[in-house]
Amino acid sequence: MMNDKIIQDIFDVSQTFASGKRLLLLFILQSEPMGYTMITKWFERVGIPIGSSEVYKHINCLLENGFITKKGNSYVLTLRGLKAIEAAMDIMNTPPKIPELKLSFKTEK
Repeated sequence: MMNDKIIQDIFDVSQTFASGKRLLLLFILQSEPMGYTMITKWFERVGIPIGSSEVYKHINCLLENGFITKKGNSYVLTLRGLKAIEAAMDIMNTPPKIPELKLSFKTEK
């Protein structure tokens, strides 16, 4: 049975996965810590439109949920953030294979 904490944790984690830009931000920070300006320029360089308020919204969500932390002027991935990336990679690399279902009939004795 799920308790209130588990239910809240599911919602907290799903917030991160609910936005492609937010999840991408974790992948960006995996390679190196970055400040706000570098993050914004990275999105611009790859052609993903994002406003400054949207960048801050995503950063704050990741900070509040413990996926990143701030060190000086840079944002750094936490262990939780790294695990989120690993889980996302696992999902992305898993083929959508449909299980084989077999019907069986019970015989009455």
